[in-house]
Amino acid sequence: MCFPIKRKLTEKELKEKEKRRKAKEKEKERKEGGKNAREKDKRKREESERKEREERRRREDKEKEKMWEEEEMKRKKEKEKRKHEELKRKEREKKEKLKHRTTKK
Repeated sequence: MCFPIKRKLTEKELKEKEKRRKAKEKEKERKEGGKNAREKDKRKREESERKEREERRRREDKEKEKMWEEEEMKRKKEKEKRKHEELKRKEREKKEKLKHRTTKK
């Protein structure tokens, strides 16, 4: 069995071989970088969407809280108004009763 004898490469051949190796590595890095870049973009997009959803939810919560407080204030005002009207009505009734009493005598 004979093995081929390895001859030493010339300086020019070594440089060409090194160039091809480097070019191959760069191509590989470019392809991987492209894939990583796509994944990076996807992660960035997902992150921005998540932040946007959180911000929207926070805004909606604030709006709901504000609306709830406004409704609460309306209820309080309405209650005060009814209370005030009730007091006025009672005062009027008292006056009327007094008026009737004085007119009867």
